[in-house]
Amino acid sequence: PLTIHQRESGRTLHFAPVPGAPANELPLVAISDRNDNRIEVRHNEHGEPVEVAHSGGYRIGVAVVDRRITSYRLLSAADEPVLLAFDYDDAGNLARVFNSSGLPLRLWYDEQDRLIRWEDRNATWYRYEYDEAGRCVFGTGSGRVFEYRYEYDTTHHRTTAHAARGYPTVYQFNAGFQLVAETDPLGHTTRRTRDRYDNLLSVTDPLGHTTRYAYNEHGDLVTVVRPDGHEIRAEYNDLGLVTAITEADGTIWRQEFDDRGNRTAVIDPAGHRTGWTHHSTGAPATITDPLGATTRIDTDPAGLPVAVTDPLGGSTVLERDAFGRPIALTDPLGAVTRMEWSPEGKPVRRTDPLGHTETWEWDAEGNCLTHTDENGGITTWAYGPFDLPVSQTTSDGAQYVFTRDTELNITAVTAPDGRSWTYTLDPAGRVVAETDYDGHTTTREYDAAGHLVRQTNSAGQSIDYTHDVLGQPVSATTDTGEITTWTHDTAGRLVSATSPGVELARTHDSVGNLLGETVNGHTLTLTVDPVGNPVSRTTPTGHTSRWTYDAAGRPIGLETAGRHLNFHRDAAGQEIERRIAGALTLTTGHDAAGRTIEQALTGAGGRRLHHKRWTHRADGYPTAVTEPPGTTTLILDAIGRPTNLTGPAGTEAYAYNPTGDQTAATAPGLPVEVVGERAYTGTLLARAGRTRYSYDAAGRVVRRTVTRISRTPDTWHYTWDAHDRLVETRTPDGTVWTYTYDPFGRRIAKHRHHPDGHIAETVRFTWHDTTLVEEHHTVHEGAAPVTVTTWDHTGLHPLTQTTRRLNGDDLAKTDQAEIDRRFAAIVTDLVGTPTHLTDPDTGELTPLTTTLWGHNPGAALTPLRFPGQYADEETGWHYNLHRHYDPTTARYTTP
Repeated sequence: PLTIHQRESGRTLHFAPVPGAPANELPLVAISDRNDNRIEVRHNEHGEPVEVAHSGGYRIGVAVVDRRITSYRLLSAADEPVLLAFDYDDAGNLARVFNSSGLPLRLWYDEQDRLIRWEDRNATWYRYEYDEAGRCVFGTGSGRVFEYRYEYDTTHHRTTAHAARGYPTVYQFNAGFQLVAETDPLGHTTRRTRDRYDNLLSVTDPLGHTTRYAYNEHGDLVTVVRPDGHEIRAEYNDLGLVTAITEADGTIWRQEFDDRGNRTAVIDPAGHRTGWTHHSTGAPATITDPLGATTRIDTDPAGLPVAVTDPLGGSTVLERDAFGRPIALTDPLGAVTRMEWSPEGKPVRRTDPLGHTETWEWDAEGNCLTHTDENGGITTWAYGPFDLPVSQTTSDGAQYVFTRDTELNITAVTAPDGRSWTYTLDPAGRVVAETDYDGHTTTREYDAAGHLVRQTNSAGQSIDYTHDVLGQPVSATTDTGEITTWTHDTAGRLVSATSPGVELARTHDSVGNLLGETVNGHTLTLTVDPVGNPVSRTTPTGHTSRWTYDAAGRPIGLETAGRHLNFHRDAAGQEIERRIAGALTLTTGHDAAGRTIEQALTGAGGRRLHHKRWTHRADGYPTAVTEPPGTTTLILDAIGRPTNLTGPAGTEAYAYNPTGDQTAATAPGLPVEVVGERAYTGTLLARAGRTRYSYDAAGRVVRRTVTRISRTPDTWHYTWDAHDRLVETRTPDGTVWTYTYDPFGRRIAKHRHHPDGHIAETVRFTWHDTTLVEEHHTVHEGAAPVTVTTWDHTGLHPLTQTTRRLNGDDLAKTDQAEIDRRFAAIVTDLVGTPTHLTDPDTGELTPLTTTLWGHNPGAALTPLRFPGQYADEETGWHYNLHRHYDPTTARYTTP
């Protein structure tokens, strides 16, 4: 017997004599790991393999004819299905491979047994030609895909590959046939060095930046020296497992293992420990987070999870088929989702706990041909060479067509209306020009290493980018001279940045959690627990919010503005009750599929303030909403777009073209000047009712004109920068608003200007990542108090709004300066749009009424709209972080 231990994988290969095999042969008889899991290869009396058996119970039957494998069967399944079958040509070469479709993958060989052609089950093919030395000199496939001609310079150890497009890539080898240089079609060269064991020692990019690698005597990577000179180091135990990683900034991550090589702990740089225990198979049995909360995992004999119990005792149970695939999942509430699979492991049917079913059909190569959703809507795909889609047709009949070059890069996407979005690539395959459906072209330039160095839009506005030796962005300079800069620490975290009129600084803990962000002297401060959950947040005006969590890491408490919100959840983690300031209770009901179906708000003494019920169609889209004073019904098209909404407030009606743009809209709350048909120039909205739109060369709205009966039209003018950010709005009365953005592109201020140019009003914004958390409103004329509004969120759903009026703008004295405070709890719809604000002290409930697509016809107590949107009165749009949304036309104002 012979054993070979593979240190890198922890596996041992066992070889031994078997009956019927030649005495000088030692066939593979078993593979084992450090946890004594074992795969045995069993042989018949002729020395042929007949079965592969796993210690977890899986058994694969092997059929052999003339010492060649002809099929595999899953013997551990009741019906013992054939997994794959094989045929051979007269020379004994593998010629056909059959899967469950019954169709073969076919292969052909020349007289020297070299592969000269293959053809898959969809008739995609590829063929090879060889020279007299047996080297491949030409390859081409269906539609000339991946067509290459190869030239070999044996004297200089150089191989050149000429693509079908005519561009060469040159590969340089050393005398040991190690690849040492690769020159792309543009002449840019990446160089490598290797040791005698083929370990990579260095990589030098085309700009001359070198990364170096060092190894220990076992071949384990122990040091990486970055191009900036900083090192990342690794330590290993006797099993070859990483026990410590020292990052470039000196912080250390540690791991611990048991004697079998199972990881038992990870200790982060702050000393927080996550621990694991294991079953006898090595599969995880428990995971304990740094706060001591433990998740338990039960497994089958093969180590696959069959039950996961969270720290609160809620269990998710999985039933598996003979292949080990989940066929039933029972959540902690007992709701069951069922799955069916193809022999190749593709999903075929999914049935949710309500009995709604979606199905998939696959071709012989495993490409999805159709998906039928729970409502019966069918999406279909067609495929070209190498299993890439060439078209997609949605359930409403709209078809998108994809065009690719011979390298399979997408070069065009053709929409249902026949318009194409095209991409131009350079010889190295990088996108250098992109032309949208309306003919607007954006061009891009790159350095030798592939970093973007210039981008120019159709309006002629350009941005030049620079990068450091690690490839991290350092600066962006527009053609008009506006400069944005970014500075990173040695760990790659952004620590400071500047943009016109903005200075930003960030602090992090040793793990990388954000602890503070200061923008122009205004600081947002954060604390996190050892798991990384936010614990507290203090805004620049001193408003502090504090969160608490259950053992499963789900929010259960929020303290803000002196009020407490408590969240109660069911065993599946769904919020079912929210208690607000000890005065209000918001309850939420869900169906077995987890969809929200009911919402009720009660006040003191159980008095019902608000009640709403939703009805959904099978695929989850709502079809009816019932609340006082009645029921609103929605009629949806095949892909879920609302075409009609009828309820106590009236009827809204919408129509769409094949690309999804509105072609007509009527609604009681919609401004009369936008009611009616829409007209387009290409994909750009030219007219909506009596409102007309003009665009710049980049497709951005620059003028909106509303015609009036018997008076001068109202016109808004909009100005955009090279980053596609709105920088100025001029309203019909001549008022000018300007906007300031931070280095992340977040709007941090907007200013109303006096006719003489000085700033008359400022609204300053504070962000936590990409969530707006506070606005600070100052009117600089007169003695108006400062107004500060702060929001708390859970995910995309706002929870509270606190508005304070301050007598002065000294943020260090906000407590003394506060002259008024108003707190409101926010009730949202299914997606997170505010629908009501309520005062827990008075029980007063104020609705926020909007049209289906988000237009608010009257005054609103909050500027928040659809998730992530903020309503700007001066533009008529909703600011949506990187774009602006027009709720009257249900479309964005820039491409």
